[in-house]
Amino acid sequence: MTRLTTAFLAAVMFLLTAVPAFALTLDDVKEMVKVGVPDSIIVQTIANSEEVFHLGAQDIIDLKQAGISDAVIEALQATSGAVEGRTTEPREDRDEDRDRDRDRDRSRDEDRDRDRDRSRDEDRDRDRDRSRDEDRDRDRDRDRRSSDDRRRSDDEDDSLIRRRRGRDDDRDEDRDRDRSRSRVKRTPKEIKGAIESYKEKKYLTASLKLYRLLESGKYPDHEAKMNYYLGASLKQMGLLHSAQYYFQKVVKEGPGSGSLYTTALAKMVEISETTKDPIYLIRTIDKVDPDDYPGKVKDDLYYYQGVADFSRGDYTRAKRSFSKLGKSSDHYIQARYHIGVIYNLEDRRKAAIRTFADIVKGDFRGDPADISHIKQLSYINMARIRYSVEQFERSASLYERLPRYQTYWPTALYEASWAHFMGENREHKALGHLLTLNSPFFEQVWLPEQHILEALTYYRICEYKEVTRILDEFKADYEPVQTTIEELLAPYTAGERPLRDLYQRLYGVRSKEYRDLPVAVFAHIEANREFAGPHNRVLQIESELARIRSIKPQWRDAEVGKGIEELLKKQRKIYMKFAGTALANELGTVRDQLGDLMGQEALIRFEVVSGEYEKYAKAFRNPEVAEVNENVEFDFATNPDVIFWPFNDEYWQDELGYYERVEAGDCKE
Repeated sequence: MTRLTTAFLAAVMFLLTAVPAFALTLDDVKEMVKVGVPDSIIVQTIANSEEVFHLGAQDIIDLKQAGISDAVIEALQATSGAVEGRTTEPREDRDEDRDRDRDRDRSRDEDRDRDRDRSRDEDRDRDRDRSRDEDRDRDRDRDRRSSDDRRRSDDEDDSLIRRRRGRDDDRDEDRDRDRSRSRVKRTPKEIKGAIESYKEKKYLTASLKLYRLLESGKYPDHEAKMNYYLGASLKQMGLLHSAQYYFQKVVKEGPGSGSLYTTALAKMVEISETTKDPIYLIRTIDKVDPDDYPGKVKDDLYYYQGVADFSRGDYTRAKRSFSKLGKSSDHYIQARYHIGVIYNLEDRRKAAIRTFADIVKGDFRGDPADISHIKQLSYINMARIRYSVEQFERSASLYERLPRYQTYWPTALYEASWAHFMGENREHKALGHLLTLNSPFFEQVWLPEQHILEALTYYRICEYKEVTRILDEFKADYEPVQTTIEELLAPYTAGERPLRDLYQRLYGVRSKEYRDLPVAVFAHIEANREFAGPHNRVLQIESELARIRSIKPQWRDAEVGKGIEELLKKQRKIYMKFAGTALANELGTVRDQLGDLMGQEALIRFEVVSGEYEKYAKAFRNPEVAEVNENVEFDFATNPDVIFWPFNDEYWQDELGYYERVEAGDCKE
């Protein structure tokens, strides 16, 4: 299809369908003329496109030479008179344009009211003159009439006066009603000036003016508009947390603020998507009626509302919100995953597996990294469901479908080891996966329980010396960690120091105590949602404080700079407290987990002592079963499917996940 035909169809379809305005260029206009589009359609297309054309003398000459009619040229010129100062945020400009249009409409209404009042005054003057003339005529008649006639005439006069007074009273009420309707809040010039600065991309100037106006309290009826444009200015300056703070103020005022309300809510969604931190948005939409969700971000808001409900354990309401998302949403895959988890929590395992299977096989919109994570977790959840009903072989098979070297691969390897351990004669696979997890490639993975499983597996195949070695190493590595966490938490659990200090103690810029804990512990804590939300918010606030320090002194040292800096510092304290609470809870969980594992270690050690006694007693009675192969070298055969190669304590990345133990163990029947 040619560009000319496309231009023609675009123009026609624009008029026949209710689609959003598209970008229109002068070349498009010329091509529409070339293909014979009527002037009336071109003029309407120009008006509906919402584009602004600033035609110079040369532009007009070029248009004339291209055969453009005067009517079309006038329509193009009219756009620059209708809209000024268009910025990269057309929705906000359209709001301001609508405000200007409303102001013009109000001005015309007021002019009409004044003309109507003037006309009514003239009518009343004419009525009064007519009344005086009638009174004079009645006076003459009264002299000629009899007393009865005079009485009857007086009654008629009274009736006439009453009727005329009634009409005047009605007119007064109508005029008052009209004036009341025309009493609409007009945007003061100071606010308009600040908004113009924003539209001219002078964000520092705009934010300074708007902040001063808000602080002055001069225009309480216009705070929503000032908060919105202050937030929009700060967003353009890269101060996203600060921007959300002011957008939230607009949203809290409710739908009464009109388009500002819906646009502010959409901006909050946009910032949450950019920062990957929805904590501020989730706290805000909890008080928003879903009927008031803006259409453009309705799916996003349903998703975040579902997350909030899921976190509270309200699974019925959460599922209702998640079910409203369509496949075109970037959050559709996350919503389906949550629904699968809810099915599992409701013991609807078949529905859960179907949901997770659809996720694994499906194509979705959104961030590729997020989609990859959700698919990995779907494999893990299907495997866990199979494990829960003792389908251990199928469970292990699902775990091992997870792509290697992905985020959740270590989790899949560990849980697959349990599935193999629980199956029959699968210890060789379990030990192979555990050997992979022991490699240096997984130093930042917190899985202390893998060593207990490894000890249990060696115990099952009667390798008691290996069990003792593993338990000794486990105790040496993890007992100090347990002690360190206990000492760290002591002053905070006793209430001697605020939890915010615990966060600064381990995550502050000058912190040195973080070295007392393994890196894997911090990686484990930071993967926890309750900690990650406020922690990421603190990092965002820190980056904004640094950004403010780099802004021009005229802004930084003025009321707005100092005010925003003070706001950020207060917000930082709040989120440090949240982060400190989550940090204390997670450290306490790690400490308790290590305590449980230490108990299991002691129990296994006790069983080993008993097992070793039986083993050596049996070997004494049967010398032929004693170990004699310690220094024997073996050759490993190969087949088309598997290459056997002895492990020599060196790990190679391409071998990870493929290890298997080939020796049968020391157990004798």
